[in-house]
Amino acid sequence: MRTNGDERRRYPRSRRALPQIVQDDGPGVLNHVDNISANGVLCHTVRPIPLMTKMSIALDLPKPQSRRIECEGVVVRCDPHEVGDDRFKVAILYTKIDEDDQRAVEELVAQEMEEAGAE
Repeated sequence: MRTNGDERRRYPRSRRALPQIVQDDGPGVLNHVDNISANGVLCHTVRPIPLMTKMSIALDLPKPQSRRIECEGVVVRCDPHEVGDDRFKVAILYTKIDEDDQRAVEELVAQEMEEAGAE
C-alpha cells in the first residue's frame, strides 16, 4: 500500500498497457487496458458507459504470469479522453475476483515496480 504523497489508492497500479480485454457481457465497447491493480482496471472505450454498469471481463496478463484472469466489476468512473477524439477512460472496480487471479495481478504490479526502481 502506498502512503506517500497524494496517492489514495489501496493497491499500486501497473502502468503496463494490456492490449486485450474480453468483455463477456455489457455494452461491448471496451478497448485496451491503460493500467491495472489488484482491485480494478482503467481501460479505454469508444463510447461512454454509465456509472455503476455491471460487467464480466477477462484480461490476459503478460509474462511471467501468462494467464487469463476473469472477474466481475462495476464502472466507477467514465471520463472523456484528454485527446478529445470521442474516446473515454473507464475505471472498473472489481466486485468479484478469484484470490489466485488477484494475487497474479499483485505480482505483475510488484514486478513492474521493481523493474522501474532498477532503472
